[in-house]
Amino acid sequence: MVVVLFLMITASTYAIRVSNYDIFWYTHNLFFVFYMLLTLHVSGGLLKYQTNLDTHPPGCISLNRTSSQNISLPEYFSEHFHEPFPEGFSKPAEFTQHKFVKICMEEPRFQANFPQTWLWISGPLCLYCAERLYRYIRSNKPVTIISVMSHPSDVMEIRMVKENFKARPGQYITLHCPSVSALENHPFTLTMCPTETKATFGVHLKIVGDWTERFRDLLLPPSSQDSEILPFIQSRNYPKLYIDGPFGSPFEESLNYEVSLCVAGGIGVTPFASILNTLLDDWKPYKLRRLYFIWFWQENRPDYVNIQLYLSQTDGIQKIIGEKYHALNSRLFIGRPRWKLLFDEIAKYNRGKTVGVFCCGPNSLSKTLHKLSNQNNSYGTRFEYNKESFS
Repeated sequence: MVVVLFLMITASTYAIRVSNYDIFWYTHNLFFVFYMLLTLHVSGGLLKYQTNLDTHPPGCISLNRTSSQNISLPEYFSEHFHEPFPEGFSKPAEFTQHKFVKICMEEPRFQANFPQTWLWISGPLCLYCAERLYRYIRSNKPVTIISVMSHPSDVMEIRMVKENFKARPGQYITLHCPSVSALENHPFTLTMCPTETKATFGVHLKIVGDWTERFRDLLLPPSSQDSEILPFIQSRNYPKLYIDGPFGSPFEESLNYEVSLCVAGGIGVTPFASILNTLLDDWKPYKLRRLYFIWFWQENRPDYVNIQLYLSQTDGIQKIIGEKYHALNSRLFIGRPRWKLLFDEIAKYNRGKTVGVFCCGPNSLSKTLHKLSNQNNSYGTRFEYNKESFS
């Protein structure tokens, strides 16, 4: 059990999960072996309890042992009992005459405990099996892939349709492609949610590991077309793809604030994509009335969506700013935001309100925003911090 637990904990570290996800996944499933060993490890009778406490109480004196050594009880107490006697008893003889000594009537007997581990783990295990069965039934029908698009920077977009599938902005699903791996399931945030008028939903995948690389090779064959600037669409026969979900995330609450600040770093923009799409479709049913969207690295409603784009590295900027992307020129900043000034500005223009802060990006960014959200300001504005991590 110690070895199994050690392997599970070691393989769960961030370094191993990033370098080789297969090791983490297959080692994590050893929890079945751990629970089996946990149930069986007491069956050998290693844990025992005493059955004759009435005839052999703890701390009693065995008369057979003292008599065989020709030592009387007073002499035994003089050698082994060094604590002060109770009040009124100054000698060992007086102490033993008043029956303060426990005499062992027989040798101690022990019996193995009845195994009870299964009583404690059977309930949670039944709940787990029921949940896995429900998820299997829910995800046993493959989706219909509508289109697959390749975007710059090794990003792939998949649009799908599934009968009776419903989701809210900010939620995520897990993808399972048997042609890639029979056991692996990977979570991806929904960048497009189904609505009452359209059933299409989609995800964006960053090609960063062996699973996503094999998955891309199945969906997108090698092409000589230049996709560095504009995405292109491929139409072909796709492999079977299963989804499970949707599952909740903190970003669902971004629509429940009157004012929200959404900060994304790199591929961390994906949780906000479905939120922006939903607002563009119909923003009236939601409480949200002002959204500040900041993305490290498109036209908006006046005083409704405030978009700021930050380019931390200037390499390849000519591919982003040009005649085709003239609308971004006034909103693209070089460098990183001045977070303190930004929070002060938001607090000033939203006096006395509660602002929801939602972050998906590096840990350093998350710590900075969390610290600023907890600081007081002179405008009576309250910041409530929420984060999501892909690690």
